[in-house]
Amino acid sequence: MKAMGIDPGLAMTGFGIVEALEIGGRACEWGAIRTKSNTSLSFRLKTIHDRLREIIQKWKPDILVLEEVFVLKQYPKAAIQLGEVRGVIYLMAQEEGIPVVEIRPTEVKYALTGSGRADKEQIKRAIRQMLKIEKPVSSSHAGDALALALTGLSRNKNFKW
Repeated sequence: MKAMGIDPGLAMTGFGIVEALEIGGRACEWGAIRTKSNTSLSFRLKTIHDRLREIIQKWKPDILVLEEVFVLKQYPKAAIQLGEVRGVIYLMAQEEGIPVVEIRPTEVKYALTGSGRADKEQIKRAIRQMLKIEKPVSSSHAGDALALALTGLSRNKNFKW
């Protein structure tokens, strides 16, 4: 079984594909889709849509794991933009026939480190260890996406460590 984790954002959307093995798992691909702020919103959303479609068609994940919304009250525009990105992601999943599961960031942190307050470096260390990734995961968005995929597989009893 393969899961695709997505850490949504307009400027940068992190993605990670994890395949469950009999014991453990394999990180197939990870990275971040970057969009430029000096381009139109519609172009940025289409960029995210098109790149996600390529990744989904390449890896054919069985489940898409999306980070639940977390936005600070003082940034209402960010909440609207995040909603637009999430809409594109849900549309893509529907078009490709992939079920979507949402997971809270605190659940991911707790599942991987035993603490709901773990920082991004702790999460990256945990996923590198669990998935036996030798090179650093440079983007925190990609790291979060791998963590989401791993937690989604674990939640569905498809990942055993």
